[in-house]
Amino acid sequence: MDALIDAASAAAATGEPRQNYEKDVKGFVDLAYADIPRIPIFQPYVNVAMQKNVSGYQYWFHRRLDYRALVKS
Repeated sequence: MDALIDAASAAAATGEPRQNYEKDVKGFVDLAYADIPRIPIFQPYVNVAMQKNVSGYQYWFHRRLDYRALVKS
């Protein structure tokens, strides 16, 4: 992996053709995916129910309810 990272750094610094850089980067990313163990992370279902007079619900990447945007009409 060090050799691929060094090659990608050198390609970026010297302005070599982009294909060489992309090939080296893809190589060390693929190697990392193959060699590094992955642990699945539990993500529970997030159900949201609101009354008809409440609006402004926004989905957030952190999957938590953000009440700041909610408005009661």
